Formats: sequence, structure tokens, C-alpha cells
Amino acid sequence: MASGISRRTLLGAAAGLGCWPAFAQSSALTVFGHKVHQAAATTGPGGDATAPWRQATGRTIEWVTLGDNNAIHERLLREASLAQTSLDAAYLVNGRAVPRNLRLFEPLDPLMATAPIDRFDDFAKGLVEPLKADGALHGVPVRHATNTLIYNEAIFEERGVALPTTLEELAEALRKLTFRRPDGSQVYGLAFTPVFASNFLTIARCLNGDYMTTDGRIVAAEPPMVKAIGLFADLFKSGVLPRNTPTLSNEEVTSWMQQGRAAVTINPFARLTSFNDPKQSKFPGRLKPMPVPMAADLIGKVAYAPTVEYWSLVIPKNARDKALSWSFVRALSAPEATLAMALNGNGPPRISTYAEPKLKAMSPYSADEAKALAAARIHLPAFDEQARAHDIFVEESQAAMIGLKPADAAMASAAARVAPLLKT
Repeated sequence: MASGISRRTLLGAAAGLGCWPAFAQSSALTVFGHKVHQAAATTGPGGDATAPWRQATGRTIEWVTLGDNNAIHERLLREASLAQTSLDAAYLVNGRAVPRNLRLFEPLDPLMATAPIDRFDDFAKGLVEPLKADGALHGVPVRHATNTLIYNEAIFEERGVALPTTLEELAEALRKLTFRRPDGSQVYGLAFTPVFASNFLTIARCLNGDYMTTDGRIVAAEPPMVKAIGLFADLFKSGVLPRNTPTLSNEEVTSWMQQGRAAVTINPFARLTSFNDPKQSKFPGRLKPMPVPMAADLIGKVAYAPTVEYWSLVIPKNARDKALSWSFVRALSAPEATLAMALNGNGPPRISTYAEPKLKAMSPYSADEAKALAAARIHLPAFDEQARAHDIFVEESQAAMIGLKPADAAMASAAARVAPLLKT
């Protein structure tokens, strides 16, 4: 069998939880999330990762899915606030994993003590810590997207540009990679979507810059972050960034990379598959991840920390049968199931999964992604007004990027506007 955990292991854990009566029932387990979560868990080269759990428990799974992240979380948080919910397990994105939300979901430490997840220390630490509230773990990472710089090897060769080893060399390379072809088509050095704080921070962390520290201190107005935003402004002013950068969508950036209209992008490793799709791309196999370079004076002193977004499995506190829900979470968190879902296109949260031969055969950049994931951390720490703070940081960063404000004024404004949100 290609996925899941063994029937014997799963049933043994079930017996330990004292949940045989629940397993004997025939009703379905209801799992709530995005359409891609169901697809990753059930469809693709890795097979159905839920099959061993269904066979062991005799239960079916009722997937309730939506295609919009905001709608998913509005319903999830509403359901979790009721006296009881029909949702047995759900997917929660890290941006919504703030303390007041996490408290709506079951603390997992007692369940983990009774029936632990196999090799839990294999999960990337940067994905686990943000799921804790009041000292307790409330979720298990299941899917991630870690950012990197992706470059078009063919354009680098065409322009005679070597891979940069410092941030300064990267900035110079992006300028050389901005040019007009003989047929009149324009190539931009860098293209990215500016609606995510993580994209700005992918470059800012080359300077040891951040909007906030992991312990909630606002550092947006400090020199490293100001310098990073100033770099974006300079790249925009000099034409390295497209004039329509403020309105660029993910779909447009993907098309630009496939067609050779941009040489470098800030995007998750997962985008490499679509970037190199031979049916869509003019450069299949030539779009590759680039080691993100630190500023020259920080090399060997500060380690680079990629930005990461991720989803976790949670159990509502008001769920009907938490022992059964936990058995499902354990099953999808097992090494075998993590590999199966990775083969189906899921970003695996376990570091060891990237060393699996089957995944390495499908993804030639698995070692690069494993290294990035091991060092990754989220873009903002968890606090109740995180979403509003994110939007403020992005708004001020965009204003500085397109020249409406000096970088230092924009970041000072961002810091002043976000500070009150930490007190609410």
C-alpha cells in the first residue's frame, strides 16, 4: 500500500484511546477545508492517503470543501464557537492560528501523550511553535509553501549573468537581467505579487530585516527593513520591476515566468512544477530555485530564514468524537501518509520526506526545499489582530515601493499603525 499507517498500528492506538464504541459506528467523519486539501489527501501518484484509516476504522470520510480561504475560516470559526459542531477535523491556515482562534480547538498534548504521532520531532520547528497557545499545542502541520527565489537559467545564460552569492550581487544581476529583446518584447529582472508580506520579507531577511520579531516586537522602522524597502523602491524606479507590479496576480507571474518575460520571481518551491510544465512553459526544466543570498556583511554571521505559509489539522473543542478525530489526524500525519500526499503535490511538513527516493525522483529540488523548510519561519508572529497588521505592512511597503513615500517614512507609519493592534 502506498500511503497511510498500518491497520495494526492504527487499531492499537484506537484501543489505547478507549474509542472502540465510536469506531463501531457507521457514521462518516466530517473533514472541512479547501478543495486542494481533499485532492492532496486522496488523489494522485501517491494514492489515497486516507484509505488505511478508513479500512482500519470502518468509517467513511465526508469532505466539506470550499474554494475561498476567507469563507473557509469564517465558517470554521463560527462552527467552532457553537455548543457542538458536525465538523470532526479541519484545516487551519497559519495566518488564522492566533491565540483566540487556537483556543477554540482541542489541546493536543493529552492526546499526543496517549497516542503520539510517529517521529513528531521530524516536523519543521518553524511550523510547530506558532500552533501553541497557553503552552499547549493546538494543531499539526500538514501542508506548507516555503518561499524562495526562482530564476530562469536560460535568461541568465543569455545575459551572461552568474548566480549571485550576496544580496548586492543579486541587485546588480536583476538590473542586467532587465532588457528589451530584438523583437521588442520586454524582460524584467524581477516579478512578484506584492499583496503578501512574505514576498517583501523574502528580500528583507537577506538584510536581517523583519516587520516584527517572533516575540511580537515591531522592527519595521529599524534600518534593515527600511533598507530592504528602499531596495524595492529603487528596483521599481529603475524598471527592474514591471510598472504594473501593484496589480500583478499569481497567475500573471506564473505566465511571465513560463514565457520568459521575467528572469526571477519570489515564489514558493511548489510553483516550480507549473513553471516548468512542458505544456505551458517555453523553458521546461530551466526554471530553478536559487539559494537566497545574504547581504555581504552578514554572511557567516546571520542565517537566512525563508518565509513560510502553511496549513494545519485541528480538532474543534466542540467536536463529537475527539478520539476518532485524533486517530484521523495521526493517520494523515504519519510518515507514510505525508509521503503519499507529497507525491500528490502537497508540501510535506516533515523534513525526512524530502529524502524519500520517490519524491526525489519527482522533484529534483527536494534537497533545496528541505534545507529551506528547516530554517523557515512565518512572516508575522501570532496575535489576534495579525491579519490587520499584515495589511498595514503591505500597504505601507507598496506605497514606498512605487514612490508615494520614502521608505523610512512608510515603515515608521507602519510601526505606528500596528502598535495599537498589539494592545487590543
